[in-house]
Amino acid sequence: MDEHTDEHEYQDGPEPDGRFFRTTVGGEQAVLPATIAGIRNALPEDRRDAFTKEIEATPARDMHLTLYRWASTLDPRIAAEDEANHQWVSELYEDAARRHIEGEDLADVQDRLLADVRKGPGQAQP
Repeated sequence: MDEHTDEHEYQDGPEPDGRFFRTTVGGEQAVLPATIAGIRNALPEDRRDAFTKEIEATPARDMHLTLYRWASTLDPRIAAEDEANHQWVSELYEDAARRHIEGEDLADVQDRLLADVRKGPGQAQP
């Protein structure tokens, strides 16, 4: 084993082999298939044809993104977290736009927006 074994503790072996996507959802690791066959087999039967059609039409440069997007649908926690993050970004935008329209200095609006982004979802200033 190499000296980096601990770094790859959750991989399929001592080095990542690319057969799985790993992401964090709600502070927990989610492991998703990252091969065309693995994703297709994990999808419900009624979604497999749509997956195959999209994969066959996807340019090579976009393949990893398309595979991840489909794989991420296999774990409902990912969709819920994505929706919550999109809602948070929308609220930040609306707050910044409102404050600027109401006459607050643009530099102040930008500073507060950046501070809220750094704090993360659920931690914005009142």
